[in-house]
Amino acid sequence: MEEDIGLKKRKGDHNEEKEVQARQETAEKVKRKRGRPPAEKLPPNPPELTRQLNTLVDMVINYKDGLGRQISKGFVQLPSKKEVPEYYELIRKPVDFRRIRERVRNHKYRSVGDLEKDILLLCHNAQTYNLEGSQIYEDSIVIKSVFESARQRIVTDEEQKETVAASHSNNGGGAEDQFVPSAVQSLPVQLKKGNKEERSRNTMAKRLHSDLYRDEDLEENTTKDEG
Repeated sequence: MEEDIGLKKRKGDHNEEKEVQARQETAEKVKRKRGRPPAEKLPPNPPELTRQLNTLVDMVINYKDGLGRQISKGFVQLPSKKEVPEYYELIRKPVDFRRIRERVRNHKYRSVGDLEKDILLLCHNAQTYNLEGSQIYEDSIVIKSVFESARQRIVTDEEQKETVAASHSNNGGGAEDQFVPSAVQSLPVQLKKGNKEERSRNTMAKRLHSDLYRDEDLEENTTKDEG
């Protein structure tokens, strides 16, 4: 009889342990569901696209106005939630240049258009939270304009590269040697001008030398006549 009671007690304890373990597992599952989902790893972008994205971001961040002021400084990092909680109540999708750089590095942008959306969002947020006419409001307008100009420049250079590459494939020759970025296209003209000035100086020097020799001959002939 005592053995039966002991057996039932052990079974009861075992069932209780199982219930406790089941409750713990359930609690852990709930915690995992509430936590932030793991970051999705995206395949890397093509190197050319990554280069374009980094160039665009650098051009916008490094831009300085006529007074030499780097206008992107107010957009590099968002304000603290503790210091400015009302910002996050008004702005639903906050973004800054620090996050934009991180998204380029993690291949979150799959095209230049994706980057453009975040740049425009950054400008829109600044114009939504700040008063019209304030410094940061005006800076956001300039940032948008700088990005559009930088994007157009890159697109133009890419189109020129493609044209030269197509010409190279059709006619042969070094396409890379033939491509000249827009910033240095005026160099050949300057070199030609320099060559022309050099030829002019050489001609002048020759004339001076010939005049000197002519004067020396005249002096010798005059001396002979006097003798």
